[in-house]
Amino acid sequence: MRAIRCMLAAFLAAGIVTVVAAQPGTGGFGRGGGDVETLVFTNTALQEEIKLTDAQKEKLKPIATKYADLTKKGQEMFGKGGKGFDKEKFAEFREEGKKVGEEAKKVRDDVLTADQKKRLKQIGIQVMGFQVFSDPEAKGGKGGFGGASEAAKATMKEVQDALKLSESQTKSVRGAIADYNKERTEINKEAGITFGKAADPEKKAAADKKIEKSRKEAWVKIDEALDATQKTAWKGLVGDAFDTSKLAPAPAPKKD
Repeated sequence: MRAIRCMLAAFLAAGIVTVVAAQPGTGGFGRGGGDVETLVFTNTALQEEIKLTDAQKEKLKPIATKYADLTKKGQEMFGKGGKGFDKEKFAEFREEGKKVGEEAKKVRDDVLTADQKKRLKQIGIQVMGFQVFSDPEAKGGKGGFGGASEAAKATMKEVQDALKLSESQTKSVRGAIADYNKERTEINKEAGITFGKAADPEKKAAADKKIEKSRKEAWVKIDEALDATQKTAWKGLVGDAFDTSKLAPAPAPKKD
């Protein structure tokens, strides 16, 4: 069961059918959303943000349909807690996802304007949040799981090249992120929030509020570590703030 969860996590991290992986957030950097290059085919708010024309939307629809089919297959494959898991079907599913991903990239390249691609990249960096400051050469977890996708690594490298952080700055930035991650873990632990276990709504709300405060404090520390030139470069990389909670899928309707 654990191995199956790892395979799915690695699969989603690779940027395939990330519509399934999108999680609710509260807006801002690093909260909510999935891979924006995938979500642009299906997410209305994202399409409005980059000002897609009706003609462009029509050209994206065939890919949106294919992603919807992949999402349904993924839900059927992993929606039973791993029971009856078929490795061969998973391999077929993965290969199909890769092909759709390649086709989607070609459509994006052909249909989107330079300005739309730039804004999409800015939002993608906002969604990555603290991850953009990670080492793109870092290895994943045991068995190759947990590593960043190639697209994410490319973005990390782009941010590194643009900011040109000194060794001391890098230490300060990653220190702020490490402190945040530690505090977030402690907050969740105190609230009894663990992976795969339903949390008490009131405790979760209180924990989320504390985590949000910690997140903001970490961003302040990162901003303080940058000089004026780097702050200007960072602004160019992320653009205007986008409410990333709009990238989360709509909740399923309640059954009567």
